[in-house]
Parts: sequence; structure tokens; C-alpha cells
Amino acid sequence: MPHHKIMWVLSVVCLALTMGIPHTAQRAGDAALAQGTARDVLDLTSLNVRLSQRAIHPPKALVQAVVELPHVEAARAKIAPSPKSAVLEDDNHNRALVLSVLDDGRLQAYVLDDLDLAQHVPFVTACAENRGCAFDRRSITGGLGCVAICIQQALDPSREP
Repeated sequence: MPHHKIMWVLSVVCLALTMGIPHTAQRAGDAALAQGTARDVLDLTSLNVRLSQRAIHPPKALVQAVVELPHVEAARAKIAPSPKSAVLEDDNHNRALVLSVLDDGRLQAYVLDDLDLAQHVPFVTACAENRGCAFDRRSITGGLGCVAICIQQALDPSREP
């Protein structure tokens, strides 16, 4: 095949590819827009707990409710720095709430989704007491992590009331 025919074939192939890209990009953009407007439904049966060494205070515009946990205590870790916040989110990174330790040691939950955490405070309080969250100093499953696990259990719709 002569050199100019090869160049012509390559030019046609490149032109065909570039004509298809805007259509593909448009479809990808439409899918991203649809995903942004129709946010994934929060899956409460698979909430994950992520601990943070720094205090997280979400923007007020994202907070739907602030719930105090007055009778719940979280032990501080003995060796490692104690977590200051716990984020509960589903597998798609949709955040349900942020649990934070205030400067005076009180616990406060910033609810980021349409959840009625206030009705679950008695369950969380009893769970934290039964699990010994106030005395469990293990770095991940104790203290704040322990309380976050209780909240995770309280919000799970498959849990027996």
C-alpha cells in the first residue's frame, strides 16, 4: 500500500474517532449530571465507620439536625491519640452523620441525611453502656469507635426494634 493511502486511512480513522468522542463524552456528562441530581439512596444496612484524629464540623448547609448524646461517654485511648470524630457513610461514600467529641468531652452528632437519630438516643445510650464505651480504651473499637458502632446498629433498619 502506498504511503499516501496509509495516511488517508489513518486520517479517516482519526476523524471517525473524534466524531464519536463528543457523543460519548455527552453521554458520560449526562450520566454524571443524573447521578448528581438523583443522589444515591443512603444504604443504612451497610454503614461504615471512619475515624478521624481531627474534629470534623460539617458546613451548616449540609447539617439537617444536631443531636446531643448527653449520657454517652467515650473513653480516650491510652497509647495512640484519641479520635476526635467518626464519620458514618455507606459504601458509595454517602455520609449519614458525623459524630464529634467536643472540647468538654461531650458527644454531638451532626446528621447529614434525612434520619431521626433523636429517637435512637435511648438505644445508643444503652448500647454504649452495655459495650463499655466509657472504659474501652482500644484505639479503633473502643471509645468513640465504640459509640459509632452503637449508632451504626441503631440506624440499621434490619435491626429488631
